[in-house]
Amino acid sequence: MIAFYERCVKIYDDYRAVVPPYAAAALSFYLLLILIPAFSLIAVGTSLLNIDMGLIESLIQRIVMPTYSQMLIDILESRSMNTVALITMIISIYTVSRGIGNIYEISKNMYHQHIEETIVGYYIYTFKVTIFLLLLFIGIIAILALGPLAYIFNFLYSYFGIRHIVLYFLMVFCLMSIYLIVPRIRIHYGDAFQGALVASALMLVLYYGLNIYFRFADFQSVYGPLASIVVILFVFDWAAEIFYIGMYITNILHLRREK
Repeated sequence: MIAFYERCVKIYDDYRAVVPPYAAAALSFYLLLILIPAFSLIAVGTSLLNIDMGLIESLIQRIVMPTYSQMLIDILESRSMNTVALITMIISIYTVSRGIGNIYEISKNMYHQHIEETIVGYYIYTFKVTIFLLLLFIGIIAILALGPLAYIFNFLYSYFGIRHIVLYFLMVFCLMSIYLIVPRIRIHYGDAFQGALVASALMLVLYYGLNIYFRFADFQSVYGPLASIVVILFVFDWAAEIFYIGMYITNILHLRREK
């Protein structure tokens, strides 16, 4: 037991050496900032490609709490392209790139990359990664929105057991994409996939655990009108920590492969 405890402490210390305690809080802050802009970008991108968003809206309704799901759906449905939308899109790309930049900084620390780059080079790289990820996710939405695939997806998702599997592998794909693309180093697909598998499993545990907990917890009696904000902050902070755990596992596997 002592050896196991010391091993756990060593792993935790190593994790904290590359992912400081404030990293999850910083990422959760950026997640709060980029949530609306990211959905705005997806709305504009899918409108330009004439992609039906019915499947994604249905998925949001089933996963997100009703209070926030309607807000996100309203953003996806506002798909008009005009001067205001263009300005919003530019601002949104910048906002989302700040979140990507935060992950990029942690990745440099994690993979021991001492990159000397100018501010211009840093912004160019984060913008390129941001646009690539957005195009990738919009492309996946376009594929899922095709008639036969959308029908199969809806059919499978209607079954409770399969719903877990579908949701799980959607998260695996999204996390694996970020673990592969953001670091300025070549990551093996298998390493990113295993890191994403662990992180996605922990995300599902967090999601369903919180669903059960919130049925009995009464945040209103403690935080009053600020209860919903406090809940969002907690959830985003825990989700950000899980994200970095998956990234850390990818890093360990990458270093082992190099050795």
